[in-house]
Amino acid sequence: MLKPPVLPPQALLGGKLAVGASWLFGLVALLSGGDSSWHSIGLYLLIFLAGSHALELVIYSAFLKAAKASPADYVQVALFGIFHSGGMTVETAEQ
Repeated sequence: MLKPPVLPPQALLGGKLAVGASWLFGLVALLSGGDSSWHSIGLYLLIFLAGSHALELVIYSAFLKAAKASPADYVQVALFGIFHSGGMTVETAEQ
C-alpha cells in the first residue's frame, strides 16, 4: 500500500494555506469574467488543481481505506491533497 510521506506540522499548515490560496485565486480569476488573461489563468489553475487532487485521491485510496478515513478526510484530500494525507499517521491506518 502506498503511504503518503510524513510531513512536519509546519509543512502541513503552510501547504494547506498555499493550496487554499491557489483555489481562491483560481476562483477569483475565473470569475473575473470576459476574455481576460486572468480568466484563462483561473480556468487552467482550477483544472490543474482538480485533476491533480483527483489523481491523489486515486493514488492514496488504499491508504485512506486502511486508515478508515471519514468522508471529511476524503474532502480534505480532494481540497489539500498531500498536505492532508501527509498528516494522517500510520498509527491511524493500523487501528
